[in-house]
This record gives sequence, structure tokens and C-alpha cells, in this order.
Amino acid sequence: LLDNAFLLANAQIVDYPVVYCNDGFTKLSGYNKSEIMQKSSTCSFMWGDLTDDETKSKVSEAFRNSHIENLEVLIYKKSSIFN
Repeated sequence: LLDNAFLLANAQIVDYPVVYCNDGFTKLSGYNKSEIMQKSSTCSFMWGDLTDDETKSKVSEAFRNSHIENLEVLIYKKSSIFN
């Protein structure tokens, strides 16, 4: 299942809220679906202390300007953030 971890967002609403995530994404992230729904599809809720500020800016800019960006982003599982 982890080979197919994804979420879908509503691109017509500010901050592109998540409207669906599959079981692979919940297993990968450690969050359950209710915790993910309506959060930003930038996955900023999974950014942590070591997530690079420049990368965060590039992610936000790509969403804001609707352009493709190929980035490596350090995100944290729920268990890493709250422990």
C-alpha cells in the first residue's frame, strides 16, 4: 500500500484543502483520515524543525502560482512530531 500513498485537494479553495487521502497515505504519515481532511495539501502540518525554510517557500510559491516544482521535502510522521 505504501507504493500508492496519495491525497487529493480542492484547488479552488484557499490553501488547497485535502478532500481525500488513501489508506497508503494514512499508513505512511501516521495520521488518520479525519486528522488530514481539510488540512492544506501542501502538507505543511507535517513540516518540522529540520524542514528547510527555502523548500517550504518553494512549495508555497508553486501552489500559489500553479506551477510544477520538483522538490525533496523533509516531512515528519505524526509520531515524530508529537514525541
